Order: sequence, then C-alpha cells, then structure tokens
Amino acid sequence: MTLYGRTSPSIPLIEALQECSRALAGAIALLYCPTACQFAKLQTDGCLVNSKGTLVNLTAVFEARVFNSDCELRWLNNSHGEGSAVLLSENSIADYLETDIDPLQPLIIHPQEYLLWGKGTDHSTTDGWSLLATARIGKLPVPIGGILAGQRAYLRVCEYLKVTDQYGNVAVVEERLIGLEVRS
Repeated sequence: MTLYGRTSPSIPLIEALQECSRALAGAIALLYCPTACQFAKLQTDGCLVNSKGTLVNLTAVFEARVFNSDCELRWLNNSHGEGSAVLLSENSIADYLETDIDPLQPLIIHPQEYLLWGKGTDHSTTDGWSLLATARIGKLPVPIGGILAGQRAYLRVCEYLKVTDQYGNVAVVEERLIGLEVRS
C-alpha cells in the first residue's frame, strides 16, 4: 500500500475545504481554536456545520483535521488565515491542491484508536449528533448518532510505520485519521 500526499503551502481553510470537498465526502472535522476544540461535519459545498446545524466561523481556527475513511485534510494557520494544507490518502488524489508530496511506502500499516473524553449521555439528535460529557471537561457534541449513556467514543486512526535508520529501527512516520466509533 502507498500513502499519497498533496499540499498547498498558502491557502485559506475555506478554499482548501472547497477544493478537496469531493475527496472528503461525508467527512468529519476536528477543529482547534484558542477557546475550544470542536467537531463539525463537512457539507458538499465545502462549508462546515456544527451540532446545532449552523455554519462554523473559521476565523479563529488555527488547526483543522478533516477526514473520512479514504482521506484526511490537515490545515495549519501560518498567518492571518492563510495556512498550509496537506491531503493524505491511499488512493490517487492528483486532482487536489497544488503539489505532490513524495509517496510513502510503509513497512507496516497499523490500526490505532484514541479514546475521546466523556461518556454518552443519551442526548442524540435526529441529524446524527450525540453528546459526550464528563465533569472535568464538560460537554462535547460528537457527529455520531445514538450514543447511549455510558458508551465511549473512539477516534480511529491508521499509523504508517517505516524503517527510520541504518540499524533497522521502525517508527511511526505518518498517521491518518479515518473515523469515529462507539463502544460500551
């Protein structure tokens, strides 16, 4: 398997989302702002909506990871809303962003997961959102419908491992977010 990458070194987040929206169909966004970390859903027009169904204001976002099972778009604000964007996929993505990144031929592809803070609260909406909560961090809306009280949500990732030196040491050289999952 090969991991392909494309990049644009200076692009606003909304433009990167719009340019990659076909590859990111049905994607989930993890957005980092100075005051919050939140999830959003990508619409077909490249805009992001939150758990209330309103458009997300992207001006305060300093980092975004937008992903589905096939692709991940990473964006990092460099200055005044212009940032570097990278699209990663195991499929061809030649139609997106500006420049190719050297393909990665990993030695091992390893599934991994990260536990999200909080437990299900039985508060689900009809549009596929649920609420996780814990006393330490409060409430976190997640774009997964039907999470029951006490259930946990996991962020699924794919790690790419490769030999990193002349001695044969192997390390994770890349990681791609691929989805959210619920378990008891």
